[in-house]
Amino acid sequence: MSDLNVKRGKMPVEPPRTGWSRGVATRKEGQESHDVIREVEEFPKHTEISHGELLSLTLSTKTSGLTHGLHRFPAKYIPQVPQWAIRNFAGDKSVVWDPFMGSGTSLVEALCAVKQSYGTDIDPLARLISSAKTTPLDPSRLATLSEKLDSSCLPPLEDCFLPMAGVKNVTHWFSEKTWIDLCRIFSAIENLDCKPSERTFFFVVFSSILRWVSNADDQTQKTYVSGTLKKSPPEVFPTFDKALQKALLSVSSLESARQGRQATILEGNALSVPLKDASVDLIVTSPPYLDSVDYMYNFMLEYFWLGPQIGVASRAEYNSRRRTPIGAKNPVTPAHSVHEALLDLVDPQQIPEYRRGAALSYFDLMQKHFAEAARVMKDGARYVLVVGNSQASTGVLPVHDCLLRLAKTAGLHLEKAFAYRIRRHYMKFPRKGRGGIILMDWVITLKKTDTALMEVEDRLPLPQVTIGADEVAN
Repeated sequence: MSDLNVKRGKMPVEPPRTGWSRGVATRKEGQESHDVIREVEEFPKHTEISHGELLSLTLSTKTSGLTHGLHRFPAKYIPQVPQWAIRNFAGDKSVVWDPFMGSGTSLVEALCAVKQSYGTDIDPLARLISSAKTTPLDPSRLATLSEKLDSSCLPPLEDCFLPMAGVKNVTHWFSEKTWIDLCRIFSAIENLDCKPSERTFFFVVFSSILRWVSNADDQTQKTYVSGTLKKSPPEVFPTFDKALQKALLSVSSLESARQGRQATILEGNALSVPLKDASVDLIVTSPPYLDSVDYMYNFMLEYFWLGPQIGVASRAEYNSRRRTPIGAKNPVTPAHSVHEALLDLVDPQQIPEYRRGAALSYFDLMQKHFAEAARVMKDGARYVLVVGNSQASTGVLPVHDCLLRLAKTAGLHLEKAFAYRIRRHYMKFPRKGRGGIILMDWVITLKKTDTALMEVEDRLPLPQVTIGADEVAN
């Protein structure tokens, strides 16, 4: 959403709430205490947070427990968010759905608290990662199988290969030795005498090291080999063994917490989910960012290796699929007009033509999603969504205001919202205003109800946030 211009004319805009540099909130003269960012160890109860409050989790807060750290994922929200939502709005017998589950963060947290949770995602690799993170597995059996993947047990390789068809210049991405070693591990996993769920687990661990051992830059969303910052990738086998041992511990940790609870990955998507009307108690999710994160492009190397197993057999198919997610830069189904609820917020003619289709499609599809969400939600159920302000050369872009308007058309009304600083997302480098770097996340609670809960329910304050010269955005 890097060039989206938003009208602010008909409703008053609150002044900047806080100054922010080098991660420290400063109270300006005359500024009331609630305008200062509150440092917390964990999110307070819903009833103890003021509407519009700004929070910051301390760096001691862990985000990689259980199986959360099994595989990296771009723009992944921290597990404390779904944990907070579940604690406040769900019980042991509640049904939870994450319509944009990504790598399964919400589902992992739900496995610790609710009997049944569901997840959907249009990205096949996201579904594979989520499956590995949430499917019941026997840690002792995995440990036994893992012994067969030790480098000393693997036969020599006759010919190198890459599973996805149509990929050229493999040695641009991997050194010759790295390519050989990866082929040996891949073949060994294919030949394991094991259950499909166990094989999925090992392939996801394999996938988790691909970016690290490749020539591609480790620090950006884009998959590319830097010509200026030369990389010295680590050895494949020690990297795989370290990742595997960590993964085995994470599975053991989750199985101890699961206690018979189930997380199910459904075949539907955010626009059409195979769930009954009025069957869901809580939706908690982080919708895709508009024009900021190309999720499939971020996982290009992983698709080269695992694509054929998840229905993406060729580079051409991969390129085509990049256009299907909500928020895609070049969407398959572009919209040609803005939803009437956004007419005083978004002027399509002020959006550059090359961005217009993506922006209008995003809002059109999100409106359809909210309608589907309202269908499956029980009366009084909550929808907790996390959305970031996008920072571009034109300023901070209030995507959240547009989403609030669209949610209201489906009978999902704003109950409360607070913002927190993003500290450790996999979105690290500013792009000099050219892209939609995400500075803060809003945690927004919507409630399915026939009437509005707040006098002004479709505008949130825009905090003034700056980043120190030596800091990263997320």
